[in-house]
Amino acid sequence: MEVERYHLGEAMIAFDQQDGGVKVRLSSGRRQICDLLVCADGVSSTARGLLLPDVWPTYAGYVGWRGTVLEADLSPGCPFSVWEAILYHLMPSSHILAYPIPAVDGSVEVGRRLINFVWYRNVSEGAELDDLMTDRDGVRREISLPPGAVQARFVERLREDAGDLPPPLADVVKRTPEPFVQPIVDVEVPRMAFGRVCLVGDAAFAARPHAAAGTAKAAADAWALAEAVAGVGGDVPGALRRWEASQLALGRQLIARVKDLGRSSQFEGGWRPGDPTLRFGLWGPGS
Repeated sequence: MEVERYHLGEAMIAFDQQDGGVKVRLSSGRRQICDLLVCADGVSSTARGLLLPDVWPTYAGYVGWRGTVLEADLSPGCPFSVWEAILYHLMPSSHILAYPIPAVDGSVEVGRRLINFVWYRNVSEGAELDDLMTDRDGVRREISLPPGAVQARFVERLREDAGDLPPPLADVVKRTPEPFVQPIVDVEVPRMAFGRVCLVGDAAFAARPHAAAGTAKAAADAWALAEAVAGVGGDVPGALRRWEASQLALGRQLIARVKDLGRSSQFEGGWRPGDPTLRFGLWGPGS
C-alpha cells in the first residue's frame, strides 16, 4: 500500500519529465518520481521560473503596509464594536482597511484578538521603491520586508502620516510594534499545464488583494484539478489540457478585475462607499 507523507523542509529545485512520470529533485538531495507534479509554490514560484522564465511579477505602482496589534493594547475609549467588521477609510490616492483576526493562540475573544491593518500607499518604481525595499542591513528585498526589517525612518514616516487617519485607524497604525511592507504585484501566466506538471494558485496567477480571492483561487484550481484527473486511466497530460482552459479563464478575469480596482482606488479616485463592484469574491463581486 502506498503511504502518503508530508516531507517538511524539502524544497523542489528541479524536475525532469520522463515517459509516464516526473522525476523531482529536492533541496535535500532526495529524488522522487511521481505521476503528476502540482506546483503550488507561491508568487516567487521556482517551478514557474523553470517553466516560464520570461514571466515575472509586475509592480502595480503601490505597496501594502501591514501589521497587527493586540486589541487590548489599543487606546481605551475605542469601542470594541468598531472591530466587529472590516473598517475602511478612503483618501486621495490611497485607502486603508483594518479588521480583527485570531490571536496567536487562536483566541477570538473580544479584547484578546489581533487587529490587522493594510494601508495601500503609492510608491514610484525605481529609486523610491528601491530605497523603501532596502532592509536595515542594506539588502534590497524583492517580495516583502518582514516585521523588524523596514528601515526606522520609513516606519516613523508611516506613523506620522497616520495622524491624518480617523482615530481608530490611526491608533492601530501607531501602536503596531513592527509594521512591514510588500510591493503589490500582478503575475499572469500564458499556460498552467506542461505535460504532467501544472501550476496552481499564486504560482500561476497572483492577484492583488482587493478581491480577497487568493486562497479561493488556489482552492478552485486544486478542486478542478482533482475532478479532471479522476478516472482518466493514466492520461494525465490530457486531463491537464482539459483542466487548463477553465483555470486560465478564471485567473485572467480575476486579474483584470483587481487591476481595475487598484487603478480606481490608487490613481483615479473612483472608489465610492456602497459600490457593489467593491465586494469580495473570486468569480465576481460577492461571488
